[in-house]
Amino acid sequence: MTDQGATGEASLTQQAYAALRTRIVTCELPPGSSLTERGLARSTPYGLTPIRRALARLDRDGLVITLPRAGYVVSPLDVQEVSELVEAWDLIGPELVRLGLERLSDVEAQELAGLLSEWSPPDTGGEYQVEAVLRFSELSRRVFQLLAIASANRWLRSTFEQLSDQMSRLWVTLLRGREVPEQLRQLIDRWNRHIAGRQPEEIAEYLPQLIRDSGRAARDLFASDLSQDSERRRLPH
Repeated sequence: MTDQGATGEASLTQQAYAALRTRIVTCELPPGSSLTERGLARSTPYGLTPIRRALARLDRDGLVITLPRAGYVVSPLDVQEVSELVEAWDLIGPELVRLGLERLSDVEAQELAGLLSEWSPPDTGGEYQVEAVLRFSELSRRVFQLLAIASANRWLRSTFEQLSDQMSRLWVTLLRGREVPEQLRQLIDRWNRHIAGRQPEEIAEYLPQLIRDSGRAARDLFASDLSQDSERRRLPH
């Protein structure tokens, strides 16, 4: 293969990876979905080899699971997975905020202030709209990503990237098209009071606790949803 051909192949692989990652993180491909290389190659413009390489990378990211001789499955979200995910974010998130704020450059501080001025949870009137949920999820990721970059710690940043994808999947799964439970409504009110329009130095005190409370709320809501689903399956039809 020529250098030009190799570059083109790498570009297609990156495009395939980015497209599939977005579809997984936004739950367009829901947890537990079955995937095949040939099926994805037929339904996308990337071709078999870029799809195969993209799936291998997504496997390393923990977003898909490779099933030998049987294709792939989007990593499921069960109670144990969510509990471990929330526990890890409880540990990583507050330290990322502390270290990132401590090491922010002037340029990064200005960028963070701009993001915070946009960052407010989706409207809580009735059911969440998918677009509002995804926008909030993306802004949240950008805020924490900036703090991860500012921390100047590549291991912390790498861990954040993996946790961020999984937390995005969890929140989209919980919020998409559902009525807002009171527990979550109160938490969102706190986000609105504390985040919108604030300067970076003002968030250091309360954001770590909000991270912990948000994670626990997500875990509790997810467990409640699974319990209700299980109960409905046991009821006679």
